[in-house]
Amino acid sequence: MFQNYMRRLFWLILGVAVSSIGIAMMLQANVGLEPWSVLQQGMSLRTGMTYGTASAIAGAAAILTAVLFGESFGFGTIINIAGCAVIIDAIQAAHLIPQMHGLVSGIAMLIGGLELLALGTWLYMKSALGSGPRDALMVALARKFGRSAGVCRAVVDVLVTVIGFFLGGPVGVGTIISAVGLGPLINLNFAAVRFKPAKVHQENAAETIARIAGKR
Repeated sequence: MFQNYMRRLFWLILGVAVSSIGIAMMLQANVGLEPWSVLQQGMSLRTGMTYGTASAIAGAAAILTAVLFGESFGFGTIINIAGCAVIIDAIQAAHLIPQMHGLVSGIAMLIGGLELLALGTWLYMKSALGSGPRDALMVALARKFGRSAGVCRAVVDVLVTVIGFFLGGPVGVGTIISAVGLGPLINLNFAAVRFKPAKVHQENAAETIARIAGKR
């Protein structure tokens, strides 16, 4: 049991780290951000908080809304929210990734970041320690309103993009590329490693505690 959880925790932390690097690359691409990043960067620019802090607040709000609608969360969800915030801020503070100033180089950086985000999503999901906060929100909204998760995601993506734009978040060609390309890129990565997320049960916090305590 202990070794199993250590292995899953390893994949979880690696996934969070890889995803965070991808998000930092997208920030430095300087050609527009994906919807949630537009919101989070807008929050950062408007309030002076770091991007990581804004990311943590947005993630916490997403999972809180999902919980209010009856969705559960796992310890991996919490690690996802906190880990991404810390790692992204550390990367940005250390200036590890240079900012792009050309359209071609910016798009190349953005696509590289999207690929790392897709890869990190696979690593995170294979740990099966809880849904990501935004994924949990999509599922909760789909159940609440009787719509598909895809429709709910599209509506939320438009909403957070608009709010982020009015807060000063960067919207550009990268926003369109991210909105259109991230889903198919994730699917391509999943297909390449033969990963079927629908067949993976994401363990919630109560289940994890029960299993560690030997009750399940």
